[in-house]
Amino acid sequence: MKSPTIQLLEPELIELLDTQNYRQVRDALAILEPADIADLIESLDPETGGIAFRILPREMASDVFAELELPIQEALLDTLGSERAARVIEDLEPDDRAALLDELPVEVATPLIARLSPENRAITQTILGYDSESVGRLMTPDYVRIRKDWTVDDALDHIRRYGQDAETVHWIFVIDDEGTLIDDLHIRSLLLADPDSIIADLMDHHFVTLSATDDREEAVRAMARYNRTALPVVDSLGLLIGIVTADDIADVAEEEFTEDVQKLGGMEALHAPYTTSPIRDMVRKRGSWLAGLFILQLLSIGVIGLFDHQLEQAVVLALFIPLIIASGGNTGTQAASLLVRAIAVEEVHLGLWWRIIKKELLTGLILGSVLGFMGVLTVVLLSMVGFAHTPHAIPLALTVGSAIFFIVIWGTLIGSMLPLILHKLGLDPAASSAPLVATLMDASGLTIYFGLAIFILRGSLL
Repeated sequence: MKSPTIQLLEPELIELLDTQNYRQVRDALAILEPADIADLIESLDPETGGIAFRILPREMASDVFAELELPIQEALLDTLGSERAARVIEDLEPDDRAALLDELPVEVATPLIARLSPENRAITQTILGYDSESVGRLMTPDYVRIRKDWTVDDALDHIRRYGQDAETVHWIFVIDDEGTLIDDLHIRSLLLADPDSIIADLMDHHFVTLSATDDREEAVRAMARYNRTALPVVDSLGLLIGIVTADDIADVAEEEFTEDVQKLGGMEALHAPYTTSPIRDMVRKRGSWLAGLFILQLLSIGVIGLFDHQLEQAVVLALFIPLIIASGGNTGTQAASLLVRAIAVEEVHLGLWWRIIKKELLTGLILGSVLGFMGVLTVVLLSMVGFAHTPHAIPLALTVGSAIFFIVIWGTLIGSMLPLILHKLGLDPAASSAPLVATLMDASGLTIYFGLAIFILRGSLL
């Protein structure tokens, strides 16, 4: 979404670019935030956007480049030329640089890595050596380290000298002679302490760390749980090798949430913005799920086929099939959505299955009673107005109401247990998507409905 400032300036900036009044464009862009400039460049055609990017001062260009979507980044690299492209990548933060190079084709990324300075090349290759879903891919080596035997005054001098190159100075990390993390201190504690105090006197030895091999979702949970803006990353020996910051974690949280929402919608995650996802990816990732769900719907056809004799005897039963299907699908989807989110934020796990079943069973009993009663009234009213005319309205109403009651209970149990089971098996709980649960509930719900119909309506309608 464009900011109001960009919406106001965009026509004027485009006009200035068209008239090649680049100095005024440069001055206008200099007062904007990098994210707003990135939005502007993405809204322009590739050639004009490339010109706008070239106008930016070097110290601003890397920040703007990091805010651009990957396809726009790739297009810019093509237009900048190898030397300018390498310079832009060189100026990126280490984690942003590694993320970009990992997405580029090998034949494009390899020469760009070769053009990096030896120090940045080593840092980039180290980060790229970690799994793409690990904390190691998020970390940056740009942070401030101090020693426990320093005075506060020494530490503040060190921060003034090296803090400008750090990702953040909100948190300062204390290491020993081997580089092992022994504590972290908030900058406030240093600013408010006596300058002659020793750092060791400020330490409480209580700190939270992430392992470079941890899944990046662990970083999201830790950042939220401990309300931190930065967390240290250590290797297997406890050596401090980097930090992850809140801005990177926010990006991961948004990406993971987007993936879960897409999976709950019954498709594979796109891993790219909707507007830039190719049609072939949209068809492949959506089509595979739709084809699978289509095949699963054969179960519902099979159930109806098994009870076709009953339907021939009492066609009125077919009128309420949509009501039955909707009740089960909606109930199961609600439960699945709640549990997927609860698992994601570590509120529940399989060990709590009995508590969850009791909670969902009680919820299902109440909801089933309400919806079942509504089902009874619906059948009676429709029979009275002649829409579902039958001389056995009361038995039919009891059949529909009872079916809804049991289907709602069954839906809460299926919807709540399926994500837990998938999680225990090491699968993504979000795969228990709304369409999947609804499809399973269609077949099982119809079975419950027709089974009750045979039991209740035998001797009357059947």
